[in-house]
Amino acid sequence: MTTAKLKLRTGTRMSLEEFLALGETDERMELVDGVLYVMATATKDHQFLMYWIRHYIEVYLDGFDEPPAEVHHDMTTILSHELQRAPEPDIVIILSGRTDVGGIRHVEGVPDIVAEILSTDRARDLECKRRLYAESGVREYWIFDPRNDTVIPLELRDGDYVERDTLGVGDTLTTPLLPGLAVPLAGIFQHRRRPPRDE
Repeated sequence: MTTAKLKLRTGTRMSLEEFLALGETDERMELVDGVLYVMATATKDHQFLMYWIRHYIEVYLDGFDEPPAEVHHDMTTILSHELQRAPEPDIVIILSGRTDVGGIRHVEGVPDIVAEILSTDRARDLECKRRLYAESGVREYWIFDPRNDTVIPLELRDGDYVERDTLGVGDTLTTPLLPGLAVPLAGIFQHRRRPPRDE
């Protein structure tokens, strides 16, 4: 099947090569275990929260002459060629010195931290992505829940995620992977210009 003949709909089976050959499209898509998933268009609230999460991370990184990590958003991340896994996390963080992770158009390799903002398909992030990132070896997975204004920080231990305490608007998100990073959740969830939240 040629790429031109593929119908871009959730459930379509394709290879990683076919998926990457699609190039730029109007759709946000992921490939998981050789199956295409077409994501819903991000809402204003989702985009707003993603901007401010990344903002706090970027401010932290700017405090270093040689930043300890790099951060990307909405970037296809090739976790496994063999298993045909290429999700598009909301935020990806890669610690400096990771020679096993590269790429220009895509992240190629397993990042250290991935963050997802829950949207309409909550089960996908809470269950499918949790399994996917754990199996791939992503060291931390942060789940932002705009419906409840909470964050669930997950830490990989012995191949599975262990939940640290759920954080609310009065808390600060930190990680031992980036000492000194402090993301004040009130500055994100209670920002005065935040759009109406997703239903």
